[in-house]
Amino acid sequence: MTFNDLQIDPRLVELLKQEGFETPTPIQQAIIPVFRDKRDVLAVAQTGTGKTGAFVIPLLHNTLTTGARSEIKALILVPTRELVRQIGQVIARFNAPVQLNYGLIYGGVPIEDQIEALQNSPELIVATPGRLVDLITRRAINLSAVEQFVIDEADRMLDMGFEEDIAGITAQLPDGKNTLLFSATMPAEVKTLSEKILSNPFVHEVSAAPDAAQLIEQKVYYVEKANKSNLLTELLRKKEVVSAILFTKTRKSADALHQQLQQAGFVCDRIHSDRSQQARDSILQDFSSARLPILIATDIAARGIDISHISHVFNYELPQEAATYIHRVGRTGRAGKEGLAITLCTPEEKEMLINIQKLMKKSIPVVAGHTFANMALTKALQAADDRLAGKKEKSRYKGSKANGDFFRRQKREQRKK
Repeated sequence: MTFNDLQIDPRLVELLKQEGFETPTPIQQAIIPVFRDKRDVLAVAQTGTGKTGAFVIPLLHNTLTTGARSEIKALILVPTRELVRQIGQVIARFNAPVQLNYGLIYGGVPIEDQIEALQNSPELIVATPGRLVDLITRRAINLSAVEQFVIDEADRMLDMGFEEDIAGITAQLPDGKNTLLFSATMPAEVKTLSEKILSNPFVHEVSAAPDAAQLIEQKVYYVEKANKSNLLTELLRKKEVVSAILFTKTRKSADALHQQLQQAGFVCDRIHSDRSQQARDSILQDFSSARLPILIATDIAARGIDISHISHVFNYELPQEAATYIHRVGRTGRAGKEGLAITLCTPEEKEMLINIQKLMKKSIPVVAGHTFANMALTKALQAADDRLAGKKEKSRYKGSKANGDFFRRQKREQRKK
């Protein structure tokens, strides 16, 4: 199948071809005809499936086939400013035949500049919920003419506490609009939201528990917490690490890791929600242009990063949710290139690793015998793996002498602390 087969405007098809896109991905094949024909859609899809093209392409097509365009006809709502900018880049790439006037709305920059930009009558808006609500409150934006509404990464937005903002924004939109809702997972909250805002939707599910990209090799290193940073610095010194993104759970961890790596002589920087928008933009530009080889990031700040030359992803700390791991891993192995995702796992993080493997329906190979390997630790974690996988075991802390010795030592160390 080609984009011609999807009955997309020939001018847009030609530009897609020039950019090297001739064959739509499975999710694009399924959604583009439906959304082009203005039917509501509920899609469960992970990063790396081509989902951005699945809504940008039909939005551009519909704009080409529309007459006068002096009002906001389309709204794309996303959880983070980085994702706003990424989608903006995709629109800019395919906008030549359309000449669509679009606006990017997000926090971290002066709201007055965005109010001024709205005077240019954009036809499409890509926005984060918080800043869009601010503009609505100031009566600086009119959404009464919106015909197509896209919510991307709905599960992440609800996790971030945007439920009320989404409800307030939706209330500003006209009846009869065409709505597309994307989510990586389908928890009860997303299901409830979809039932409220979608009418007889076409449902498309790439996979409820998708595997990571085939070009991405995955490895896990079992390591004690005290040795984690030492193991990381050893791995980062390998010559094959060309460009790496390191994930932490918190802003505090990102700052601490940044300081440790700088002291070890690495050129690196970090992005998280406490960094200014100007700093984040500058850092991402340096990372994108390969001037910055190592980027440390929290999950929220890194959401939507699409850089083709990332050779390695390091899970310095495992995420709080298993599905987030797949988003992290998807930052490498892009644009047909191979990638390596390395996870450093301590005993405290083992249960999350098990949940990740259950979600992917596959085990991640363990690297044994590395510099900071601990045989007792490895055996204990393997026993925990078996236990959480449902295998019978005599006791929580028994099953092998090494296992018992390890946990007894851990308890002694905790009492000392």
